[in-house]
Amino acid sequence: MELFEVFNTWVLIRLFGLLSYLFFTLSVSFGMLGQFRSLKAKKALLFQIHLSSAWAGMMTVLVHVLLLLIDSYQPYELDELLIPFSASYSPILSGIGTIAFLMSLSVIFTSDTMVKVLGRPLWKKIHILVFPAWLGMVIHGLFLGTDSSNIAVYWFYIISIFIVLVILLSTMMQQKKKRKEMQQKELTPTRLQITRK
Repeated sequence: MELFEVFNTWVLIRLFGLLSYLFFTLSVSFGMLGQFRSLKAKKALLFQIHLSSAWAGMMTVLVHVLLLLIDSYQPYELDELLIPFSASYSPILSGIGTIAFLMSLSVIFTSDTMVKVLGRPLWKKIHILVFPAWLGMVIHGLFLGTDSSNIAVYWFYIISIFIVLVILLSTMMQQKKKRKEMQQKELTPTRLQITRK
């Protein structure tokens, strides 16, 4: 009986929700780290961690969603899980979770199957959805998740948000520096151009 109480669906829903957030956070973080020049030698490893954690996140969030269908405490209907803001329980926060799930699904699906079909420019635009998707997961988990009142879980969210923001800002600064270098290179006449003049 005690074992059943520990591993009931409500506990598992929360567990898989937190696990999916952890995996997606790792995926977003390592995806950005793979763009760092200083980590170029580790790019293949970083990409594998990025990809593996994305799939682990998708698998765990699917379990999270499926358990919501059979939960006796706060059950959801299938349409409530797939149609944003249609849930009877906390429609706004549930809807944000649905949108985050659908955006993540579209990114993973197009990344593994449709890069050549869509073309890299369009694929990159779709891939950017990982950021609003991750933000949606933060809002959904932090404000709807019952474990957010737990001090350890609360700090888990705070620390993970801080890490992602630091990496994101560092990535943006590096890209800005790279653009400046490219512009400077275009403006600086080459030796061949000077010789011709």
